[in-house]
Amino acid sequence: MNYARLSSLLCASLLTAVLAASCTSSPDTADVVPSLPGAFQPDAGGKTVDEATACSKLTEAESSARAALGCDAVTHTCPDYVRPAGGADCFVYDQGSLDGCTTLYNSFVSCDQFDSRPCLLTAVSNCDQTDSGAANGGAGGQTSTAAAGSGTVPDMGAGGISSAGASN
Repeated sequence: MNYARLSSLLCASLLTAVLAASCTSSPDTADVVPSLPGAFQPDAGGKTVDEATACSKLTEAESSARAALGCDAVTHTCPDYVRPAGGADCFVYDQGSLDGCTTLYNSFVSCDQFDSRPCLLTAVSNCDQTDSGAANGGAGGQTSTAAAGSGTVPDMGAGGISSAGASN
């Protein structure tokens, strides 16, 4: 028998064995690791609170829940703790989302959940009412009528969150 032909036959046999082994119908036996749930943002209720109140209440709710579980205390800097990233100091926060975060924190059964499941408040832009030449806020995505008859200015809300104007 020819040595080259024997070598080709051997390579073809090995290739067939590898291909056949890779096309098995047996299930994967590795452990499945589900993804973590991530951040939670409770439903909004409509009534708003100022930034200082929202931050202090959320900080207090987390501190109480951590203490009840015997977790390490954590320090948050207000208003950065609640303010949307890159946001200015003209937001109010939804009371319903604040209540929802308090409920979430009180439902935790381990300290790790504070890091793996942070709670985000719903921020409502109040910027158009605090700027000079303030405009009247419309609902998220609607237009607002600016002062001095300058036409309309779109009010798109903050960080993708619809703005419904501000009402304390």
